[in-house]
Amino acid sequence: MGFNSISNWFDSSLILGNTPEAYGFAVIAFAVGLALLYLVKNIGLGRLKALAEKTETDLDDLLIAMTEKFSWFEYQLAAFFIATRYLQRSPAFDKDLKIVILLVFTYRAITLTQQLLSYWINKIAAQRELSGAAKTSVVNSTQVIMRAVVWVAAALFVLDNLGVNISAVLTGLGIGGVAVALAAQAILGDLFNFFVILLDKPFNIGDFITSDSVSGTIEHIGLKSTRIRSLSGEMVVVSNSNLLGSRIRNYKDLTKRRVVFKTGIVYGTKPELLRKIPSIIKKAVLASKAEFDRCNLYSCGDFSLDFETVYYLSEPDYAAYMAAHEQVLLAVLEGLAAAGAEPAYPTQTLLVKKQGN
Repeated sequence: MGFNSISNWFDSSLILGNTPEAYGFAVIAFAVGLALLYLVKNIGLGRLKALAEKTETDLDDLLIAMTEKFSWFEYQLAAFFIATRYLQRSPAFDKDLKIVILLVFTYRAITLTQQLLSYWINKIAAQRELSGAAKTSVVNSTQVIMRAVVWVAAALFVLDNLGVNISAVLTGLGIGGVAVALAAQAILGDLFNFFVILLDKPFNIGDFITSDSVSGTIEHIGLKSTRIRSLSGEMVVVSNSNLLGSRIRNYKDLTKRRVVFKTGIVYGTKPELLRKIPSIIKKAVLASKAEFDRCNLYSCGDFSLDFETVYYLSEPDYAAYMAAHEQVLLAVLEGLAAAGAEPAYPTQTLLVKKQGN
């Protein structure tokens, strides 16, 4: 058999609708494509890892970890898809190959999205300074919700690419979603407010807060409720919606506490002594290492001459504030007693007019 005969055989012989020459090109394309993908995986990732070790950010580490998720089967499937471009294919073959590629790479997209969401959630939890059981609860609860959303979106994507009319599916989901939302309105509201707390950060675990209904230390932030250890010691469970619906005061970042108190002096005190009282109170405040602001006679009350004093404490701790304020008040009382000024107390003078017989 001569060269021309062999060439004619390659050009004319058909195997499943393709010539041996076409199969040869397909094999070469498969080998070249697979080799290129292997080079990218082995050499490219190796260099990326070397560069990632020199950087402080962990985003490049995340990118490398996501790239390493791709398996050899997925590389081979991509190379096989390239190789089939050189062959005549039946519509049924193309359809089946499309389904396989769609399912394999949609699943891979799901795993990569979940890894990205897990990184983001853990990053937020670390910024919130969550640790231990609190971090585990927040991370696991959020991941369950996010994974459910990702899987539903992936299922709709696959159905749409398979030719299924997802409009009816979305309509059914919409009607069902409205019914579920109406039935679980309070739960969904608490769930939404959980993400508000997670992202807006009105308070963290360990913060001391006061709201319209409770004062205490945050011990746990859950999907539906927040647990607060009150001042009297019991655990108070407040729904996230109710807590965010009230006015919250967070004392964690308190750098300077403004303290205002009033001092009453009895009527009849000489003006010379009244002028000395602000300096007496100022001395008492400064003795407690507080920042004195002012002291003024501001009111003539029903039974006392009232002085108002304002000072600042740099200690945010409530117990330390009470100890310092106690020291100030005791020093004020000692100073008033030494100066001969008498603190007022509620009195009432009754004038009786005697009528003649």
